[in-house]
Amino acid sequence: MINYVKETNVFGGIHRFKLHISTRFLVLFFLICIAFESTYAQNNRTIYDVQTLKLDKSTSDKLVSFKVIQPFLNSIADLRQHVLENLEDYPMEQKAIETSRDKKHEAHKRWERYMRKLPVYVYMVNDINDFISVETQLNKKITICKKFNDEIIIKVKNKNNYRINGELELLPNSLINYPYNDREVIQLSKTHSESFFNYINAGRATFSLPANAEISIKMPIVYNCDGKNGETYDLKDKVEIEHKINLSGYFFNKNKKELYRVTSTKMVSSIINIIK
Repeated sequence: MINYVKETNVFGGIHRFKLHISTRFLVLFFLICIAFESTYAQNNRTIYDVQTLKLDKSTSDKLVSFKVIQPFLNSIADLRQHVLENLEDYPMEQKAIETSRDKKHEAHKRWERYMRKLPVYVYMVNDINDFISVETQLNKKITICKKFNDEIIIKVKNKNNYRINGELELLPNSLINYPYNDREVIQLSKTHSESFFNYINAGRATFSLPANAEISIKMPIVYNCDGKNGETYDLKDKVEIEHKINLSGYFFNKNKKELYRVTSTKMVSSIINIIK
């Protein structure tokens, strides 16, 4: 693309010269601007921006080991206590202070206000199974369209010295349908009375496990059958049972004054061999 540009010299004369601007250059410049804006926006997220954010590879800011997160596992509780003991260090509007029911309620308001101003980063953990393990048990071999119903046993273990609250996602695959409700989800065992596993639907569940606690549940599953040996949904010879974990809430880094949301990479807990 060629643009002609007029320029007036100091003596009043007008010169015309050609300004060569490549269309390819303009497109590249435009894409760089978009990428910069997207990166800037992602790195300046607050609690408001991540409340409904889907935590996955596309929204993560950094891939880390769970060891990076471990120092912050109790950080929010520590921050709450610090605010309660040092109210004046966490400013709050006078009207909000006056309408507080008591000192604890006022501290909660100050804590909320402080949290809302902090930047939030999404960390993706690549070794979470070493710290929060998930095991699944089911038939290792099935014949397609010969077996339709089965059961899966899920065991979740917290290997940390702090309570862990999180969400387990059994990721969808072409073979298995997970229950849409918890009516037939049965708890088999747990090592601590304050452990719980709350099944939501479609392979998703929340859990809470005290330090070094373990819980085990059983639920029904249904295998797909298209009458064509799985050709309709591109069924392979092996099906991996994959899961990921999203940790609940936020984690506070007091040195950097920033918050973290934590998710995990995909993990494989079982493999089913398909006989067609």
